[in-house]
Formats: sequence, C-alpha cells, structure tokens
Amino acid sequence: MYVLSPQELQLRDKLEHQVRTGFVLRGQALRTIKQLKLYRDRFDNFESYCDEVFGFTMLYIERCMIAAETYYQIEEYLKTQGLNDPKPTKQKQLRPIFQAHLSPIEAGEVWVMAVGIALGQVPSYSMVKTAVKTYLHQKYPTINPFVQGQICRITSGVSGKLNCWCVISSVRKDKCIVDTWDSQYVVSVDDLSPMKFTRDQSEQMLDLGGRMTALSEVGELDEAAKWVLKGLEKLNRSQLNSIEEKLLQVLEDFYISHDVE
Repeated sequence: MYVLSPQELQLRDKLEHQVRTGFVLRGQALRTIKQLKLYRDRFDNFESYCDEVFGFTMLYIERCMIAAETYYQIEEYLKTQGLNDPKPTKQKQLRPIFQAHLSPIEAGEVWVMAVGIALGQVPSYSMVKTAVKTYLHQKYPTINPFVQGQICRITSGVSGKLNCWCVISSVRKDKCIVDTWDSQYVVSVDDLSPMKFTRDQSEQMLDLGGRMTALSEVGELDEAAKWVLKGLEKLNRSQLNSIEEKLLQVLEDFYISHDVE
C-alpha cells in the first residue's frame, strides 16, 4: 500500500464529496480519483475502492465518467453555437448519445435535435434515443444489406413476432417486406438480423415455412396447433428434430388430410 500526501488526502475527501452530488460532478470526480490513483493507500485497484466506498459497479462507474464527459461536450457545443438550450439533468438522458459513440460535435447536434423534439424542454431518455436514431439515419443513410429470398430474424418493431424467422419478399431503400408463416410485414432493416444458412439450409427453411403456411390456410386452428407453430417460428436451425417433425406431421394429418378427404 502507498501513503498519500496530506494534499492528496484533502483532494480525495473533496472528490468523494462530489461523487455523492450530481451526476456530472460524480463522473468528473471518479475520473480524477482513477487517474491520480487516490485509492492506492487503502486499495489495490480502482474497482475495489468504488465497490467498498460507494457500492458502485464498474458498469455504473464507466457510465458516470463518460456521461460527465458527454455533458461537457454538449455544454461546450451550446456555448460555441450561442444556444441557450437546456442542458442534461440526468445521466440516463445521455446514454443513447455515448452508446452511439458520437463525436463531440455530433453529441451537441443530437442534443439540440432532442431538445427540439421535446419542444424546448429537457428531453427524456426516449426522446434522446429517437434523436440519435434520426440523426444517424440523416447523416449516414442506411444501405439495405438484404436480398430477396434471404432468411432473417425479426429483432424488434413487429408486435407478436419478436425473434421470429422470416423470408425477405421484397427489398426497399431502408425497409424490407418479409413473409412469415402466417402474414406479411414491412420491417425496417434495423429490425432484421440475417440468419447464416447455406443454400440447402435456406431451402429447408422455405419448405418448413410452406408447410406451416399450408396449415394456417386450412381454417381456424386450435390452441395446441398454434402453440406448435409459434414454437417453430422461432427456430434458429433449418432442420427439425424428431419430436418437432412428428408434431408437425400430426397437425398435417389432422388438418390437411381431413380437409382433402
């Protein structure tokens, strides 16, 4: 262990007091303590010090420090632009900005956009998140990476279809029309994730989708049938196991064979 000088001890006491105040001073104080290693007289590392003294996790500490840095970037941007926009009041409001790894100028521009969304008031977390997404789409237009016939997974944006696989039916500028076993949707490229299948595996998925669609078209399915199909729509592999295949065949025998007869 090291021995801190009287000046270092005094500085640490001051900084520890700041940590217990607002989020900007907290992040700034934590960064200074870390840089100057003002914990070294009692702890071997910064993480142990923060856990013991403040009860902070490293994730929270990192967010505090980067939030303070982002706050000062926004403050400097507003000053240089001669703007009187309100400044952030909570760490969470800044999270979408620093998670997007924006430059200092971009951080300022996004904050101003978020304030505009909030009609001149301090924007909420969701408003800042919307501003970040809008800003990035405007500055860096999305290039649609998908192709017709590709198998993808819906990651968000479609109610009731989270993590369901689908087939790209048509490609637009920043959206795709996708087919699921029971419906068709328009989905943003940001809400789709490609599934890495070979050509043969993709054919197997298309065949499975066709069988599932055929069941959906015979009429009203009971809850048990829907339960099986809703399980199959979230598969992350192209081949059914023996139980899945038997369940699907039972449904086909019951609904489709009876319908044909």
